[in-house]
Amino acid sequence: MLCLSVCMAGAAEPSEPLWSLRPFTIQPLPQVKQQGWPRSRVDHFILARLEKVNLPPNADAEPLTLLRRVYFDLIGLPPPLDVIEGFTMAKFPVVVDQLLASPEFGARWGRHWLDVARYAETSGNTRNMAYVLAWRYRNYVVRAFNRDTPFDEFIREQIAGDLIKPAADPTRRDDQLLATGFLNVGTKSLGEQDAMLYDMNVADDQIDATCHAFLALSANCARCHDHKFDPIPTADYHALAGIFRSTQNLSGVQTNNVTKEAEAMALGSDGPKRLAAVKQHEKDLADMTKDYVEVAKKRNSMRDEMAKMPKEVAAEKMGVLASLDKEVETWKAKLAEKQKSAPVPPVLGMSVRDAETPIDCPVFDKGEIKKPLAPVKRGVLSAIPVKLAAIGPKESGRRQLADWIASPQNPLTARVIVNRVWQHVFGRGLVETPDDFGRMGMKPTHPELLDDLAARFVKNGWSIKTLIRELVLSHTYQLSSRGEGDNSLLWRANKKRLEAEPLRDAILELGGTLNRTPREGSPIADKAKNITPQGREVGRKHFLADLEDDTSHRSLYLPIVRGAQMPMMQCFNAADPGQVIGARSASITPAQSLLLMNSDLVMRQAENFAKRLTGTTDDEKLACAWKMAFCRAPRPGELTSMREFLRVKGDWAQLCHALMQSGEFQTVD
Repeated sequence: MLCLSVCMAGAAEPSEPLWSLRPFTIQPLPQVKQQGWPRSRVDHFILARLEKVNLPPNADAEPLTLLRRVYFDLIGLPPPLDVIEGFTMAKFPVVVDQLLASPEFGARWGRHWLDVARYAETSGNTRNMAYVLAWRYRNYVVRAFNRDTPFDEFIREQIAGDLIKPAADPTRRDDQLLATGFLNVGTKSLGEQDAMLYDMNVADDQIDATCHAFLALSANCARCHDHKFDPIPTADYHALAGIFRSTQNLSGVQTNNVTKEAEAMALGSDGPKRLAAVKQHEKDLADMTKDYVEVAKKRNSMRDEMAKMPKEVAAEKMGVLASLDKEVETWKAKLAEKQKSAPVPPVLGMSVRDAETPIDCPVFDKGEIKKPLAPVKRGVLSAIPVKLAAIGPKESGRRQLADWIASPQNPLTARVIVNRVWQHVFGRGLVETPDDFGRMGMKPTHPELLDDLAARFVKNGWSIKTLIRELVLSHTYQLSSRGEGDNSLLWRANKKRLEAEPLRDAILELGGTLNRTPREGSPIADKAKNITPQGREVGRKHFLADLEDDTSHRSLYLPIVRGAQMPMMQCFNAADPGQVIGARSASITPAQSLLLMNSDLVMRQAENFAKRLTGTTDDEKLACAWKMAFCRAPRPGELTSMREFLRVKGDWAQLCHALMQSGEFQTVD
């Protein structure tokens, strides 16, 4: 995939050093006038900037508004009635801890990471082949966020999980292997006939994903030439390409043009042994089948010859033919017995391993694979002031690359993930371009705060949950969203549109049908079971044409087909799985209203929602509906309108359907 960014030939060499490459340290706490306002270090930095421009912070949000906000931000679901009715601000820290400990946290925050990991279950491009094992990477990500895997460990697992010290627990070891699915779930041109071009395109996707996800730099823009804006020479790009071209992808996918990724990783402590047994059994069966075919051919040939002989001559051969018939039947019995004794195959997953023969990639002149120049040693981005450990001649370099990215001295890694977390908590990053910390990206609105958070994030063990807890307990997070105008200094909370997944999940939750059990497997894998690997192409003989979004599991578990996402996901701006997406579009379109109005799923949930309303009077039921949908009591004017609606229509399901379509339901204040 060639760089699609704007690259201006002859662009001037920038003189100012890149802000994001400077070291970060814990910052002095800024002084503020309103000394009673800050509740955390974060608040000191925010308030100091506001006081500098004489901009007072907003009043605090209403308690129930804040409750709904933190529920959607942390687990992507509305608060239940029993929590709403007993909530006071004194309980807020306890609620936060409960949400962080909830298994639903991993579903919510794992989905954020899957956007960045360009997760999908098909390859896209020229032949859109099913990734039948991709779902295991998805579930690994959910588990990693739930157990609060330190982010530096999370990095190492995804880039070099097969190379790091194996965990003692076999299940955790499997997760280390599955984590490297990060390198494998991207787009691939599985119809490509040029092997070198295919390898370079796969490496390009892996370079792009790795550098954007962890470093927020567009290193793939240096594939054809030195980067026009950032300090990334094309030699550095090809140094990274050497690392990934020295890696064998175990994707479990193949076509007639590309067979090198047909293998997958055997999981479990005895997985490799079981896989070896399966392969030996297949070889033995193939050898036996070959012998059987030879005997059968010999017998059939004799039959044909005897049919042409005089009866007397043929009669003399009957003994030989009978012997051959018996031998054929013996071989049939042997084959049947051998097939019965097939060993149980191991569980398989997407993963990678070092290639048998690592290579140093040549620089390709202007990106043309037919124009190789001198090779460059496997390595990393030279502008980042972190030393790379030596790469041995028989190593790919992925382990060293992972350590280099996860180094506490790397000026980008901690800043990038802290900014991603801040964005999902506050609705906008301290750097508004979460995937670009280069010259074409925005500079931080609060650079000292970003540095302070990054330094303390590393000091506190790279804990995502610890960081989130600090942010949501800050006074800044708990402000009201009322008001208009520029909010780059965070004088108020940002209103946030619910993304596709929490919107659908909330609808299922109100209907009482949401299944919170983590989903093992995938509809795509299910539909591919009885299809040969080369036949698992989207659209081929209508393969995957009948996928539906009728699952009651959380929307995280919906199938993701490149080029054909589920209607609700596509309509409500789900991430494009063809690229790293750190910030989704929040556009509002007429199609969204039409979908909510006409969707059978939404209508069914509205009917279920109506049946769940408690109370003996209409007003009590209306109060229940408002609390469940909006986490507040209805206002007098709303009660009057709804009473009139019920008098004329008498249809509680229609009323509940209207609530689900409302702007307030789709927005977090």
